[in-house]
Amino acid sequence: MENSSVIIKCIIPSLMILMGSGMALIWTKDMLSGKFSGQGNFFKWKEENTLLWPHIVAEYFTALGLIAGGTGLIVSGSWALPGSFFALGAVIYSAVNSTGWVLADKNRLSYGIPIWISLLVSVSAITILTIYFIRNYH
Repeated sequence: MENSSVIIKCIIPSLMILMGSGMALIWTKDMLSGKFSGQGNFFKWKEENTLLWPHIVAEYFTALGLIAGGTGLIVSGSWALPGSFFALGAVIYSAVNSTGWVLADKNRLSYGIPIWISLLVSVSAITILTIYFIRNYH
């Protein structure tokens, strides 16, 4: 297996699956820890007067997209590259958007570190996948 093949079929997919699993686990941990107890049902949960359910749903869809895209790259699915671009783009959007939330309260730094690592990984992965796509499909 040549270097680019290892990167495309092993390293990037593994990182995508790890990020997707991590996103889902962080939210699941927060929900199971009782962080939102006393706020009623899922659709009433708020943080600083902002409803959380749309953000949580988007995070879980992003996590599923990362896991599916990573798996698709491993098995060479025809849909894997566009799916991976979409999921990685969602991570970039989420990470940039969530940076404001982290910076607004220094107690959130523990959330910021994985957010910024996922931003770096996603930008790098999209760059590598784009170069791979240009070289192999044009």
